[in-house]
Amino acid sequence: METPAIPPSSSSPNAEGTAPPSTDWTEIERVYRTTNQSLREIAEAHGLTHSAIGKRARANGWTRPDKPGATPKEIAKLDPRQQRFVREYLIDPNGTQAAIRAGYSAHTATVQASDLLRRPHVQDAIQAGQKKLQDKLDLKAEHVVRQLALIATADPRELIEVRVGCCRCCHGQGHRFQRTELEMADDRQRWAAAGKQADDFDIQGGAGYSPHLLPHPACPSCGGDGEPRTVLKDTRHLSQRAAALYAGAKQTKYGVEIQMHSQLEAWEKLAKNLGLYARDNYQRSDPLSLRDMSDAERAMRMQRVLAANPELMSTLGLVLGGGLPE
Repeated sequence: METPAIPPSSSSPNAEGTAPPSTDWTEIERVYRTTNQSLREIAEAHGLTHSAIGKRARANGWTRPDKPGATPKEIAKLDPRQQRFVREYLIDPNGTQAAIRAGYSAHTATVQASDLLRRPHVQDAIQAGQKKLQDKLDLKAEHVVRQLALIATADPRELIEVRVGCCRCCHGQGHRFQRTELEMADDRQRWAAAGKQADDFDIQGGAGYSPHLLPHPACPSCGGDGEPRTVLKDTRHLSQRAAALYAGAKQTKYGVEIQMHSQLEAWEKLAKNLGLYARDNYQRSDPLSLRDMSDAERAMRMQRVLAANPELMSTLGLVLGGGLPE
């Protein structure tokens, strides 16, 4: 009697090294990119051949993580203190502070930072570090511009508002102090508990106060200006712009304080990215400066910059027009 042929397991590679139907390539890519496991170890864990994974990695441009202790060739050209300066500058791109943390004198740090940032080897090392960080975070220039544009064009009133309502005397009888319904009931109860006559209770301006009512223009207490109050918005329901502007909250002795990213800084960075501050933007060599331009010249300059960068113009158009890309 013949023994029936056993079909190959769906979890093991075939002779050609092709992947089984249930292969999780997303997980394989993650392990390939973020761990130092060998190809054979990854292949064995997923029932593939190492050649199949290698072929897939080459076809899709997967990269392996740096080995521990590896030094980029651009940084290797610098002396130890310059290397430290580059690493500190990549953490916080403030040249003076990076120089101080790298061991340069605080008195000469500004001059040292300016000198270092002009050196080609240092510039190459910084650019290599920035590129490496962008690749690791999968961060593209248009993503940065989009986030800056969201912050710059956000409306802070989506996070916090100052509302002006009536004061306690605006709508009280005879413009006297007005209680809420609950306050009136509580005060009457305390008056009675103290054994005092109900007829002697002073209702003053009566009940019905609400801070949502508009100020009374003839109120002698506030002069018709009302009283301001701060209203914090629920951060669970923010628009994309407001969420980008929101930088957290903290509890203080005066209440909750809403923190926001600086919109002025976001506009400054956008302007530099667009080349509007030519002398401060190391990516451009155009000697023109905004301070020497008229309003019309600035507008024409920005038009030329956007025309030369259609992707950036498209991104800004979507952001400013409200049609945000996912």
